[in-house]
Amino acid sequence: PDDPPVESLGGVPRIFRNFDGYRRAMEIARSDNFGVCLCVGTWAEGGRMLGKDVFEMIRYYGPRKKIWKVHFRNVDQPLPKFREVFLDEGYLDMYQVVRALREVNFDGVMIPDHVPGDMPTISSAYTIGYMRALRERANAEFRRG
Repeated sequence: PDDPPVESLGGVPRIFRNFDGYRRAMEIARSDNFGVCLCVGTWAEGGRMLGKDVFEMIRYYGPRKKIWKVHFRNVDQPLPKFREVFLDEGYLDMYQVVRALREVNFDGVMIPDHVPGDMPTISSAYTIGYMRALRERANAEFRRG
């Protein structure tokens, strides 16, 4: 959704700020070529004010094959005041996010998003490694049944 997911920013209305905005756009477009870039961090920022949490979004759009890519980041708390943090420091359980994506057979791209820290190469390497570990754990769990 719009980041931050607020009704307007600088006097400009935001349409992709909640579940209803996405649903309306999907209904208007009615196209196989229109999908969702699911930003986990922004959904975490918005919390319940977005109409659905990130897990409900995954369960709604995943089976419809409308999640095309995932921006993967975490925050310490929802609006009005939040801080972007490393994946393992936020309030969302990022393993459960990956697990939910796996449950709906998500086959798109997961992108590290807004990696914190003042050493971008090291921070990015940590984030990518963490994402890979989450994916491997989820895949192993699903292989076991």
